[in-house]
Amino acid sequence: MIEQALAGETRRPITSGRRSNLVDLVKGLAIILVVYGHTAQGVVHRGWWSGPWADFSKAFIYSFHMPAFFFASGLFVFGSIQRRGPAKFTLEKMKTILYPYLLFAGISAALGPLIRRFQMSYSPFHWNAFLMNVADGSGSWFLFTLFWCLLLALLTVRFPNWLRFLLSVLVGMAPIYGTFHTDRVWQEFCFVAAGMWVGNHVFRLEDIPKWKAAVGFMLLAAFQFAAIYFYGFVDRWTYIGLGLTGTAGLFLLARLLENHRIGEALVWVGRASLAIFLLSAFAQGATRVVLSDLLHTNNLWLQLLLPTAFATVLPAIVWYQQDRWRLGWLFHWPL
Repeated sequence: MIEQALAGETRRPITSGRRSNLVDLVKGLAIILVVYGHTAQGVVHRGWWSGPWADFSKAFIYSFHMPAFFFASGLFVFGSIQRRGPAKFTLEKMKTILYPYLLFAGISAALGPLIRRFQMSYSPFHWNAFLMNVADGSGSWFLFTLFWCLLLALLTVRFPNWLRFLLSVLVGMAPIYGTFHTDRVWQEFCFVAAGMWVGNHVFRLEDIPKWKAAVGFMLLAAFQFAAIYFYGFVDRWTYIGLGLTGTAGLFLLARLLENHRIGEALVWVGRASLAIFLLSAFAQGATRVVLSDLLHTNNLWLQLLLPTAFATVLPAIVWYQQDRWRLGWLFHWPL
């Protein structure tokens, strides 16, 4: 029985339904980096920022911010499967991950002619191209990849943790399967597997003294900085290694900020990370219009920081007001 296989993996607190501020704080940090990364891409594309520090900024952020999301998702897989069972687990992921993926693929296609000025590339709508993009994950590679990674987690739930992680690393290092976006499933699953391996042990971070968390964070941050600065992304091994060390650094930083006002704000952001991921592009574009067309400024810091701030806060407000504004259908299946 799957329930018996999970028994040793899902003792309190994960199976208790307890919400982890540490994990939400990490998600808050990671989603801000996602928004900043997208904003920086737009700034670079428009020629407002160039040079080695622009390249370093992108490489540094992308070395760990998405692995952190996949790792965090893996932490709760055992408990979620145990509470719901395989069928309900799959249905729930279809409602909360696959559904918004398909919905926003359609919304983006419908709004394409209106928002193409904010996009780095634009192609006129064609049904065949649209359906192919949706099928291979081009509509939104993260949600597509996360959905299939969680189904892989379900299929391998009986595996020993070490074996699942080892196989995920070996498969992730193999030549590309299919398209770039479908290959991301194999590449990112190792982080989900690592999260499943850690499981409820992540809550031991709460017992680490903050001075130790600060020292550990600074050491990992220095390592991450030096590795990217001197070597960059060499291959998939580098991506896996830096993804894991960067994620560990984020969790130590989260422990350092826990129970602080900044940490509480990041928890607030982290719990709204889905809405921020889905809606941030619209807020970014609107803020950039105000800066460029109304205020007539291409100042680098304004173009980096203000779109990042508004694209984080405004979608989060929508998330927390979704029931009052009857917008829950944007983020999960309405029935």
